[in-house]
Amino acid sequence: MRGGLVFKVKLIIINALILMAFTPIISQAQLDDPTRPPGHRLALPNGQKVVTRYVVSSVRLSATRRSAIINDRSVEIGDTVNGARVIAIYPSSVKLKKQGKFFTIRIFSRIAKKNRVQ
Repeated sequence: MRGGLVFKVKLIIINALILMAFTPIISQAQLDDPTRPPGHRLALPNGQKVVTRYVVSSVRLSATRRSAIINDRSVEIGDTVNGARVIAIYPSSVKLKKQGKFFTIRIFSRIAKKNRVQ
């Protein structure tokens, strides 16, 4: 009976130490806030820059209209999303312009990189 109690106490102590070791890592992780408005940016300490991510999840092309879903928002050519103007919409990518610089975002580019097999 006493041996079982000693084992349980040791197990509780080990679990507490593991939890204490990982608490700073978990608390420092930046979590997405589902109630935060689209395009909202957090202020970072020490003058660090906020990197805006653009994710194209869908492209819709027809004879008269081109639209895309970027960061869960429907946009057309000429619209602005998170400070970038939509310049062109292609079957598998969207061309954007921000602060005078052009860049192209491929459909599901973030997911494709994450799941790439080497």
